[in-house]
Amino acid sequence: MRSRNEVLAKLDDLRSRRLAQRRAKFLERSHLNCLSNIKLRVKGHGKCGFCRQPEVVKKAKGAPFVCDEEGTSLRCPFYQCRNTPESVERDFIEIIKTPSRCGNEYPKLAMLIWFLQENATRSRLARLKCAIVDVWFSISKLVMGRWW
Repeated sequence: MRSRNEVLAKLDDLRSRRLAQRRAKFLERSHLNCLSNIKLRVKGHGKCGFCRQPEVVKKAKGAPFVCDEEGTSLRCPFYQCRNTPESVERDFIEIIKTPSRCGNEYPKLAMLIWFLQENATRSRLARLKCAIVDVWFSISKLVMGRWW
């Protein structure tokens, strides 16, 4: 069985790699990360990205400008990223704090966190204490007649 320090080192390494991947994904110059891009459902074609930047709409003479490709966002002079490094890190921490979301998005990370939590709270002494308390409450309820 691995020691607690080995698991902590693995957790720290995996967490920093996943955070770096998340930063790369949400801070790259992409139409998905543009502040002016809005996704609208187009009948029969799923969702499509449209630019709502006032300068672009003015150049297109009020017609909707489709911004749904990587190349469009790379050439756009009005591109603004909707995410900041701080917001990406905050979201990552929120995901890690919620067990169900962490398990869905980062299962290995969730397993390491679960192991550390279980290891910390489930020592032999802690299990013995919980068992003694449970037996004591059961006996006291039985003696007092409150067992129903």
